[in-house]
Amino acid sequence: MAPKEHVIKFIISLLMLVSAGFQDSGNASVSGCQEAVEAFLSLPAERTLAVVSAADDTACWSAIGSSNAYLNQLNHWAEQGNRWAAQYLAEHLRQLDGGNLEDALIALGQFSDHNMERLLLFANRGLLSKHELADALTMLPLSLSDNPQAQLDFLKARRHKVMHATRKNLLGQKAQALSAIDNFTSEIRSKRLDSH
Repeated sequence: MAPKEHVIKFIISLLMLVSAGFQDSGNASVSGCQEAVEAFLSLPAERTLAVVSAADDTACWSAIGSSNAYLNQLNHWAEQGNRWAAQYLAEHLRQLDGGNLEDALIALGQFSDHNMERLLLFANRGLLSKHELADALTMLPLSLSDNPQAQLDFLKARRHKVMHATRKNLLGQKAQALSAIDNFTSEIRSKRLDSH
């Protein structure tokens, strides 16, 4: 065999090994994410959030974002007031759309019923835009969709929680939240008047 052929075979072998190595590391990343995601979603906590965020955030979010079951789990934890689930959801909100985005915003709104100050803090830190904060506070659970009075009562309670957020660095977010809730309350009242 000519020396040139040896070199070519060697290069081809080397390329195949490197390629296989990349595939293995990709698979390791995916399987590492799978474990991190399952640990996080079984109990969102500061430690499990750090692992799922540190592993390979894009791949790990992709595993969650492409699975309705995982998204539902994440939303459920946020609705129940879990701050780590709510933070992870807020961090990745812009990667959702359609019904998944609506469900996430409703879940963050329900999180605010447990910890309004933390939701305002997410907005303060840039995890939520002004628009996303407004939507999270005004997109109500579907169970209230045909009951305007229940919606008004719900918004009144939520507004009360905004008023009780005491951190001085959240004054801007409080003003945005109150404005969004008041505007939506006015909309509901005017629709009620129109329907009578």
